[in-house]
Amino acid sequence: MKRARELILEALENLTEDEFKKFKLKLRMLELREGFNAIPRGILEPLDRMDLSEKIVSCYLEDYGLELTAEVLRKMGMLEEAVKLQQTASGSHLVGNAAQSRQHSTATSTVSGIHFVEKHRKSLINRITSVDAILDHLLGNVLSQEEYEAVRAENTNQNKMRKLFSFMVAWDESCKDQLLEALKELHPYLVQELERSRGAPQGTL
Repeated sequence: MKRARELILEALENLTEDEFKKFKLKLRMLELREGFNAIPRGILEPLDRMDLSEKIVSCYLEDYGLELTAEVLRKMGMLEEAVKLQQTASGSHLVGNAAQSRQHSTATSTVSGIHFVEKHRKSLINRITSVDAILDHLLGNVLSQEEYEAVRAENTNQNKMRKLFSFMVAWDESCKDQLLEALKELHPYLVQELERSRGAPQGTL
C-alpha cells in the first residue's frame, strides 16, 4: 500500500520543469479549506519534487494533500493525471474491498431519510473548492442554463454553493444523487471524511 507522499511524488515526477513551476504557482493560489494556510512563496519556490511532496503532506495531511494535488492538476488542464492520482489513491487508502465500496455508493440517504448532501450542507458549503466543475456535471440534467449561470455569477465558492443549495428545494432524489456523484469524483477525500464524521451512520453512502 502506497502512502500519500509516494503517490504525490509520482504525480510530480511526471511533470516537466515548466509544468512543475506552474504546479507550484497554482498550489499557492488555490483556495484552501478553513484551518489551512498556503505554503509561503519563499518556502515553496526552492522545493524540489521530493521536498514538495513531503511539504504537502506535512501541511495538509494525507487525504487533503492528495485532494489538493489532484485539484491543482485539474486546474492545469491535466485531467487524466488528476483522475489517475485519485484512482490510485482510492485503491491504496479506501478501507474494505471494491464490493463494499460499490454497496455503500448506492445508499445515499441516512437512516432518518435525509440525503447525504443535505445532511452535510454546511461542510460542503465551507469546503468545496471546485464548484464550477460540479456545475458542469449538473448542467442539463439537474440545472438549467439560467440556474447554471446564476450560480457561476457568485463571487466566492461559498456563495456559489449556497446558491446551488437554494435550487435544491425543487430537486428529487435523482438530482441529489447526481450532485453526490460529482462530489465523489471531484472531492473523493472530503466525501470519505464526511462519511466517517461523528454522528454519520454506517452505510451513509
